[in-house]
Amino acid sequence: MCNIGDIILVKSYRHERRILSRHSFVVLNVDAGTVKGINYDFVCNVLSSFKSEQQKIKKLGYPGNFEITHEDSSVVGGNTKDGYVKAEQLYYFNKRKIDYTIIENLEVPLEHITTNL
Repeated sequence: MCNIGDIILVKSYRHERRILSRHSFVVLNVDAGTVKGINYDFVCNVLSSFKSEQQKIKKLGYPGNFEITHEDSSVVGGNTKDGYVKAEQLYYFNKRKIDYTIIENLEVPLEHITTNL
């Protein structure tokens, strides 16, 4: 079972009409729910790495993309790639329909800020 903050590697997933393979996601929510009448188990943002400096400039030009440097995480076995999270894209998953592996756990407690309520 994945937890909020985990980084998971999904073997195969759909984006619009395409089937994509082997991509990492950060888990945002693990409370089951329903979206557009379809049940889901958890919600994620997709993570991508930069292929070149030119691509980095292009990808960070989109308002929903936020940079994540390799210093921002500690991946078992190491990771030297910088990348970005596509914060405007929420992926809803049914864990019985996908094959995924947890590759990193967030090792800090989450702080619940309620002073804005």
